[in-house]
Amino acid sequence: MHERRVPANEGNEVEHRGILNMVRLHWLTVAFITALGGGLGFGYTLLATAEYSASTELFVAVSTGENTGELAQGSNYSQQQARNYSAVATREIVLQPVIDSLGLDTTVRELRTHISTAVPLNTSLISITVTDSSSDRAAAIANGLATSLSNSVQTLVPKLPDGSYPLQLKTVQNAVPPLFPSSPNTSLSVTLGLLGGLVAAIALVAARENLNARVRTPEQIKAVTGSNLLGSIVYDRSASAAPMALRSNRLSSRAEEFRQLRTNLRFLQADDDHKVFVLTSSIPGEGKSSTAANLAATIAASGASVCLVEADLRRPTLGGILDLEGGVGLTTLLAGEAKLDDVLQPWGVDGLKVLLAGEIPPNPSELLGSARAEEILTSIKERFAVTVIDCPPLIPVTDATILARLFGGAILVVGAKKVEVRELRKAVERMSVVDAPILGTVLNLAPTSVMGRYHMTYASQPAPKLAPKPTSRPTTVAGRRAKSSAQFSPQTLPFDAPADGAARPASGKPRLGA
Repeated sequence: MHERRVPANEGNEVEHRGILNMVRLHWLTVAFITALGGGLGFGYTLLATAEYSASTELFVAVSTGENTGELAQGSNYSQQQARNYSAVATREIVLQPVIDSLGLDTTVRELRTHISTAVPLNTSLISITVTDSSSDRAAAIANGLATSLSNSVQTLVPKLPDGSYPLQLKTVQNAVPPLFPSSPNTSLSVTLGLLGGLVAAIALVAARENLNARVRTPEQIKAVTGSNLLGSIVYDRSASAAPMALRSNRLSSRAEEFRQLRTNLRFLQADDDHKVFVLTSSIPGEGKSSTAANLAATIAASGASVCLVEADLRRPTLGGILDLEGGVGLTTLLAGEAKLDDVLQPWGVDGLKVLLAGEIPPNPSELLGSARAEEILTSIKERFAVTVIDCPPLIPVTDATILARLFGGAILVVGAKKVEVRELRKAVERMSVVDAPILGTVLNLAPTSVMGRYHMTYASQPAPKLAPKPTSRPTTVAGRRAKSSAQFSPQTLPFDAPADGAARPASGKPRLGA
């Protein structure tokens, strides 16, 4: 078997899709917090004190040389001195005269925090920028600094023999009062506020998803379980009153979704002539029992011999779903009080056989893990082409893991908006502990958006009513049924019934042993 090579960027793509899906699901929260961040940024610009920046520039000039070499040396010297004097510009020797001349109510240390200097690369220019709450004062301080720095040359640089100085600082750009404040920057503050709000919103939504978020999409199921989605069953309000889709309306969209699930199951256990599908869920209330019942009925409608086994010995519900007598069943077989044919009950017109749980025992886990239970379930598997086993949820009890390991894995039914992500993750861990794989997942109670725009416009359209054709002779009810059966006989899928399949009894009552 060749191992599939995963591209290096595939994990990042999956993670990015997860983030986008998370934002899409909680877009209102993300939009609100992002807008709130932008509003806070704008509010900051209204409350913050306006600051004005004024700049002046000085040129460091040196005495010219008499030849090219001296000129080059002088240029390097002036650039070096520009860097030196840019540092001197923030020292007390320069700042104190400015404070005295302008009568500023500040100190050298405080004034230094409002001054910044820069020397452009490979130049002899010194740029001095002063920031103040007053535009006029900012320009006055900047010009005062230029004058004070120029005067400091006479103190710091010795004179030449001719009485001149080897360098001079000349102002090339005087500071002027700025018309607009340099800070706060409204557009920058709002942009940063929006970005900060977006990051905070994503972080909040992600934390919520990790703590108590509920599963809603197939992408979430794929990310947690790592298993393929076998089908999606859209939430239907009428399902509570009519849980069996094939009985209520064979042409409904819900019935078609179970047919799609049946089709996808063909690829599971492809080499087995007798298939066993163990269905379970993470917690109660996700619809695993109704899913198992509808799946079994749908497979039976394809012509295969199917047995539906209720292995939920704690809270059996299949009797109410299928409207069958629940007095006898699997526990009756485990107690040795009846034979298999005595407790199997037929359902519907397609030959589906149902083995209900029977009476609730005090030790369900021990019974399901016994050699007698394995013998019974194995005999059912050998007798029917397809066996569907309805098991209890994974988190409350361990019953499902016993049967999942016995039959090589289980199908996990996930109820949309019912199970939390952390609960689904815990269920996956329960399966991995017993080394039982998750063969696939079914998204139950899914929102309509999962099925796309054709769900309500095509699949749910009622069947057209045809006008009756006049006949020259009366047709009996039996004849009409035979004709309808010939025209609309189901197409047999790979779930083929054995050639020697037993006849389908009409009675719905169990036969107790003789």
